[in-house]
Amino acid sequence: MREVFAHRAGRIFLLVLLLSVVGLFAVTPLFSRPVIIMGWISLPFAAGIIFLLIWLCAYLIYFLKYWPFR
Repeated sequence: MREVFAHRAGRIFLLVLLLSVVGLFAVTPLFSRPVIIMGWISLPFAAGIIFLLIWLCAYLIYFLKYWPFR
């Protein structure tokens, strides 16, 4: 974890992950109502997919481009 905090790109990576978690918690109260997006996908499923895509993109960008120990 020290390596991630040691440089600016790592702090931005962790900030993106933190903001995605906060965004998921902000959307969670809407899960009690049945909301359908695009006619077939439920809101919790869409939120989960978006959450995973954000984490995957952040991981790939950080570790393939900015990781200092290649």
